[in-house]
Amino acid sequence: MASDVDQTVRTVQAGILSWVLPGAGHFLLGQRALAWVLFLAVSLPYWTGVAIGGVMNSVNPRVNKWLFAAEMLAGGYTSTCFVASSTLQRQTASMPIEERFRRYIAIYPGSDVAQIYLATAGLLNLLVILDAMSRSQYGAPTFHRPPESSAGAAAT
Repeated sequence: MASDVDQTVRTVQAGILSWVLPGAGHFLLGQRALAWVLFLAVSLPYWTGVAIGGVMNSVNPRVNKWLFAAEMLAGGYTSTCFVASSTLQRQTASMPIEERFRRYIAIYPGSDVAQIYLATAGLLNLLVILDAMSRSQYGAPTFHRPPESSAGAAAT
């Protein structure tokens, strides 16, 4: 009974860690190389999207709620960027609108492309989360070669 609880806790930990930081759940499970690959596979598109569209316009639920929901699957990144976006909006509220557009808001189509990058990274992270949870329950997949027969080994 205690091992079932421990396995459930480990599964939840792997899922939450992967949501906060892509690949962290795999790192917890001891799969270090895979953790780095998944970290890069999710982080590069996410931060490319932020670089293209800017944090103020891209990580914003008022622009497109569905894409923002997909972005939230990369939870640690999106939460941080959302706080930064909200802070920038409060700081620039007193600026004239022309100045705000010139400084902080991405112009179409860069904003749309950025949101697609961010949503794609979030959906990729959903796969990372599910993979980490699956590996914590069932272990890493193993690929075994069939044992060599003694006749085949003697012939070579």
